[in-house]
Amino acid sequence: MEIVFAVIGLFAGGVMNAVSDRIPPLDPEYDGPFISDRVRPLRWWEYLPLLSFVSARRAPRMKIANGTWRYPALEAVTAFAFWLAAVRFDDNTAVMIAVALFASSLIALAFIDLETKYLPFRLVYPTGIAALAFAPFWPDLVWWQSLAGAAAGFAVFYPIYWLGLRMNRPLMGGGDAYLAAAMGAMLGLQMLFLGLYIGVVIGGIAALAVLAGRLFGRRQRVIAYGPYLSLGGLIVLYFGRAILDWVVGT
Repeated sequence: MEIVFAVIGLFAGGVMNAVSDRIPPLDPEYDGPFISDRVRPLRWWEYLPLLSFVSARRAPRMKIANGTWRYPALEAVTAFAFWLAAVRFDDNTAVMIAVALFASSLIALAFIDLETKYLPFRLVYPTGIAALAFAPFWPDLVWWQSLAGAAAGFAVFYPIYWLGLRMNRPLMGGGDAYLAAAMGAMLGLQMLFLGLYIGVVIGGIAALAVLAGRLFGRRQRVIAYGPYLSLGGLIVLYFGRAILDWVVGT
C-alpha cells in the first residue's frame, strides 16, 4: 500500500508542478520579478513525473530563474509525503488521503514561494476552505477548533503584514497570514501553535544564516517565509500528536 501511494504521489507531484507554473502568473495580485509572461500550453504527458523535467529542459514552461530543478524535487517530495501518509495513517483511509492532499498543497506553496517570493491566494484559499470542510472528519478535532485555528493563524501574522504596509517597509507578505489561517483550519488551535513555533525556529535559523552571509560579503537575499511555515505545518500534520506526547512525557 505504501509503495502504491508513493507512486500516486509522484503523479500528484507532476500535477502540482503544473499548478506551480500557472497559478502565480494568472493571479491578478502577483507582481513579482521572476515571471514575465504567461506559460505556454502543456501537452498531456508533461503532467507526468520526470517527463515534466525533460520537457522543461527542452522548452521552458515559463521565464523563471533556476526553475527546472523544481520539477523533480517537487515530485520526489510529494511522493515521500504520500508514502509517509500511508505509513502514519494506514488505519484511517479518509485521513490518509486528506493528509496526503493537504501535504501536497503545502509542498507546492513552499516551492512557489521559494521561486517567486509570493504565496498565491488562488492556492491558499482553496486549501483553507477544504481544511474547514474536512474538519468534522479529523480525529480529535471538532469543527469549532478548526475555525478557532484559522482565526488564530490569521490574527498572528496579519498585524505584521498590516504594520509593514503602514511603514512602507514590507515585513511579511499577506499570503503568509492566509497560509497560517489555512494551517490553523487544518490543524486546530493547539497544533497550529506547535507548527508555527517549529516554523519560526527553522525560519530564524535560516535568517541567521543569511545574516552570516552578509557579514562575509554575500549579497543580501529576501527570505521567503512560506517554506518554513509550510515545513512546520507538515511536521505537525504528521507527527504533532507524537511531539506533544513526548513534550509532556506521556
